[in-house]
Amino acid sequence: MSDFQDELRNDDGYENIVIIGVGQTIMEGANNSFCANSDLPLVMDSYPDLPIRNQFAPYYDNHALIILGYDGNYLGHIDVSGFGITQKNYIRNILEEHYEQSILGDLNDDSILNIQDIILMVNLILSSQQNPVADLNSDNIINVLDIIQLVNIILN
Repeated sequence: MSDFQDELRNDDGYENIVIIGVGQTIMEGANNSFCANSDLPLVMDSYPDLPIRNQFAPYYDNHALIILGYDGNYLGHIDVSGFGITQKNYIRNILEEHYEQSILGDLNDDSILNIQDIILMVNLILSSQQNPVADLNSDNIINVLDIIQLVNIILN
């Protein structure tokens, strides 16, 4: 899985994709080998309740990969007891349909947060226009609070 995560980043240009393994607290040896020699993060699901897996029922079984959007919403699932080109293409199709590469606050879409984005945000506010990339504090209003947050991001 870690190699595929690298493929998604390097070959397909999906910079903000993270694949996370979910293991059980009673299966430490299997969980360690699952993520060994990779950058794949592992989240431990408390046995016997398994609250993470239960959250995705009925989609999750012992070998399911749950695909979530940037907001945590369910996008799809796939059985990964075998992982080949079919499964990779399925995941790529989900990403192609739902992936958003834009950086919050990057109003001119140049992948850099700077004074140009601040100027564009001020112009949005003055013209009462909307742009979801400008709503840095996610309150559905673009105002001076978003400008302050953008300035703080740039300065830090």
